[in-house]
Amino acid sequence: MLTIKTIGQVLKEKRTSLGLDLSEAEQLTQVQKLYIVALETDDYKALPGDFYIKAYLKQYAEKLGLNADRIIQAYDEGKGITVEDKEDILENYHFVKPSERVEPEEEVPKTWRHYVPIISLSAAALLIVVGVFAAVIMNKPETPDLITNDYSYSKSEVSTSKSSTSSTKPSESSTQASSSKPEPTIAISGSSSAMIATISNISDPIKVDFSVAAGRTIWVGMTNSNVPATGQTLSDGANSLSALVTTGAENSVITLGSVEGLTITVNGKALDLSSLTTTGPNKITLQINRTTSNSAAQ
Repeated sequence: MLTIKTIGQVLKEKRTSLGLDLSEAEQLTQVQKLYIVALETDDYKALPGDFYIKAYLKQYAEKLGLNADRIIQAYDEGKGITVEDKEDILENYHFVKPSERVEPEEEVPKTWRHYVPIISLSAAALLIVVGVFAAVIMNKPETPDLITNDYSYSKSEVSTSKSSTSSTKPSESSTQASSSKPEPTIAISGSSSAMIATISNISDPIKVDFSVAAGRTIWVGMTNSNVPATGQTLSDGANSLSALVTTGAENSVITLGSVEGLTITVNGKALDLSSLTTTGPNKITLQINRTTSNSAAQ
């Protein structure tokens, strides 16, 4: 059966049929894992330019044993590739002999005798519960009379403890007010395709949020975080990503296929991406200076 598939689908199906994961494909083809993911998802905007797209397509296709000229032609024409999907009918068909067929059993209507055991067990359990409850009521000890003096003494102790608790509350509030932490600050340096964001006065957990505008597709990778090693592609289907920096990590490198239409915040504070001006891959290094115990006490 003939079907039309995208270039990325053809590349990914060939790689998986060879039993290669992304790391093994990177070693075999000498194409970076970042670009392999972009090629297999047809995310050409994440690649540096048309020249590099064709070069990576040719190199990747040849190493996988595909017709590179045909793939380049499909890319130039902006069309899919017609492939033949072979379906083994014999594997999906199982003939059942008449003698092996099992006819569904007719359900026999249940009579009142079917429920007799259940009713008997329920009645026995109810009698046991009633008997235990009656035994507890009959054997309940009498409540001793309270001595008036003891009651008065206990009441005065409660009043004293309440007054001491209320007297300590203002001091606790003043201590909390004096120990307020300074706001985190972000300093930006670098330009073009590489940027350094130095974050001060921040403590764990450190949360980095990514969001992509409608109609944009951007690949995101991040070290020292819970983002998968293969990264994640953000698009209209899933246009946001929340990542946590590894506790105690002093830096984290963010790799982006593009920054157009992308917004990044760190613990709610927005990163200024205006210095990143290239259309190709961009890199942001987060330098993390956590709040020390001394600064938190001041």
